[in-house]
Amino acid sequence: MRRQMHPEELEILYRYIGKCIWHIQYVEDALHTLLTLKIEIKTPGAVPEDKAYELLKKHRRATLGTALRTAKENNSLPQELFSRLSSLKEERDWLVHRSQHQDADTLYTDVGRQTVFQRLEDLQAEAVSLQPAIAEQIRLFVESHGVSSEKAKRIAEQEIAALKGHV
Repeated sequence: MRRQMHPEELEILYRYIGKCIWHIQYVEDALHTLLTLKIEIKTPGAVPEDKAYELLKKHRRATLGTALRTAKENNSLPQELFSRLSSLKEERDWLVHRSQHQDADTLYTDVGRQTVFQRLEDLQAEAVSLQPAIAEQIRLFVESHGVSSEKAKRIAEQEIAALKGHV
């Protein structure tokens, strides 16, 4: 049955889109951190902290596609993780560049609406599941150089506590 979306459904759509983009940005940031470590810094502690943050800032300007090309050129990711990130990029590109013109008409049917909502839920879930996968690669990299990942964990916990106003 064809019908216009109810305002509540439109809000759900917007919420799904926002959650997807937000979680994809976390994935991008984690990937940029990993690439900065593996490609630029190479040995944890070899670069002064301020220089390391400058290198990270440079990587953060890259798009997901550029980051994936960099990762491929430098063989910086396990193949399975690279494949998952490439699929995420394709879905992200659909969301950001094509979803409106490809699926706007679909949203006028109950089945189509549910299909789009499910696709967005799946995209968000994959972005969320990729975050710890990339974090694990970071942990493995720093620990392979004899550096404990506990310091990074403590820094992250302190930054989160500060954001929450607990410091």
